[in-house]
Amino acid sequence: MIVGSVPYLNEKPLTRWFTHTEEGLASGIEVCYAAPSDLARMLAAGEIAAALVSSFEYFRSPGYSIVPGVSISGQDEITSVRAFSRVPWLNVQSVALDTSSLTSSALLKIILAEQYNAHAAFIDHAPDLASMLEAADAALLIGDKGMLAPDAGLNIIDLGKAWRRLTGLPFVYAVWLGPAENITPELVQALNTAKEWGRTQIDTIAKEQAERLGCPVGQCYHYLTEIMDYDLGDEHLLALETFGNKARRHQLLAEEPAALAVGNSSAS
Repeated sequence: MIVGSVPYLNEKPLTRWFTHTEEGLASGIEVCYAAPSDLARMLAAGEIAAALVSSFEYFRSPGYSIVPGVSISGQDEITSVRAFSRVPWLNVQSVALDTSSLTSSALLKIILAEQYNAHAAFIDHAPDLASMLEAADAALLIGDKGMLAPDAGLNIIDLGKAWRRLTGLPFVYAVWLGPAENITPELVQALNTAKEWGRTQIDTIAKEQAERLGCPVGQCYHYLTEIMDYDLGDEHLLALETFGNKARRHQLLAEEPAALAVGNSSAS
């Protein structure tokens, strides 16, 4: 079975088990890596059985089930999903969007409308901050680039912090999704086992990823231990429902969001 994951720092504790333990290697589950938008396409095409994909994809593509117990979430400030503006946010007329995440794009549109009464024009753009800010007043970056982008002299919105201020809830950026028949007890067990084992490996992951990203080990460690939330409990599900409802209200979804379909959690 092949599952897909985003290639960012924040997913490393969720997939390392499959490549670094005998049990994981013997699980029969192989992980491939791609941007969230590519994962959504691969999942729809049946090229992968499940994917750690943008939570917005769940609402956009009816028929998927959510793997219980695991997510990429944040309780407040997220640091890796940020919007940058050359002008005050109330005056923003155009925003260049990192096209790799539907969730973050939808979240920014909701925040700008509800917190700033700003209804800017949005353009898709490759994730390069300098060129994005040449093309538009503001820019959205996610993942490692969002976390490491220089922000001196710019107006910044940390989308996780803004969502917490708006709703009082955490935000769920990504979940494991797949057709209901693919979300087997065995897959649920494997993905939850991988999460729990990955949490014991943060020191090693932080050192490896700091070298890859060219940033301090302490920054990676802080991000993985203090910023990231890998659970998916009742409050997370309420946050997902709230996000779906707001997306529909702002006409980011064509239909009313269906009730959340979460797979059988008895194996987790």
